[in-house]
Amino acid sequence: MTRDIQTQIASAVQCDLVPLTHGQRHNNTHFRGDRDGSPHLFIKVTTSDRSYVSETGALMLLQSTGLPTPQLVAHGELAPSGHWLAFTWHDFHSFAPVPHAIEEAGRILGRLHATTAGATSPHLRRYGRVPELIEAKAALVAEFDEPLAARIRALRDAIMARTAAALGEHTCLLHGDMGWRNLHQDADNKLWIFDFEHAAIGHPLLDFAKLWDRELDAADARKAFLTGYGEEQRDIAVDLSAIDAVRLWAAAGVFPYARPRQDHDFERHAYLILDRLEWEDSVL
Repeated sequence: MTRDIQTQIASAVQCDLVPLTHGQRHNNTHFRGDRDGSPHLFIKVTTSDRSYVSETGALMLLQSTGLPTPQLVAHGELAPSGHWLAFTWHDFHSFAPVPHAIEEAGRILGRLHATTAGATSPHLRRYGRVPELIEAKAALVAEFDEPLAARIRALRDAIMARTAAALGEHTCLLHGDMGWRNLHQDADNKLWIFDFEHAAIGHPLLDFAKLWDRELDAADARKAFLTGYGEEQRDIAVDLSAIDAVRLWAAAGVFPYARPRQDHDFERHAYLILDRLEWEDSVL
């Protein structure tokens, strides 16, 4: 980031900026905005127009829900490119995935989905039906690996044969990147949810797509999460076959990203999900 951009933000929010460092890689740049006699700010700088539009669009939908997420107090454009967003500052600690906290994570996602059911927004992408989403990914895979695309399509057909009824026309605001890294706890251990830069409108179970084979890989974690989720989201039954469909969508989407970048670890993860889905389908 250039000094000029930092100066632009400091002038806009009338505070001094302190760079923040993290233990993991981030695509965005973060600052604490220090202001005499006023609450501090958390400032995110992004060079992605899509992320900026998604996050601001999602936060507009969340204003009346009471969902625990930091308040957006200001945002703006940067010259020559990029955007900044300023949030109220809170002192948080990282999410600790113990059973009661995982159950609460399920509640917060269920609350997000329940309170935004049927929401629409001109600022957010809208996902279509899950079989069509899988086919779109399979078509991309077919451009460089036809046998793999055929494998994805065969799995899609098998899964949809037993789950079509469970994937109805429900829609809501999706977080888009639900995971423990986007949850934090305050001093009272209240759970907060962050980072809506991948937000979209679509079927609620799409938020389970990455989560299921990542943070919820263990059976006890899945049980705790689903318990909390079901307490808040009562409009849909979480059918495991429907979750299989969104898992396939997520896995199929890895290959067009990972193969050109030679990201072998990410691609191996996607193959592992395909293996699991085929095994699970064979034992049903």
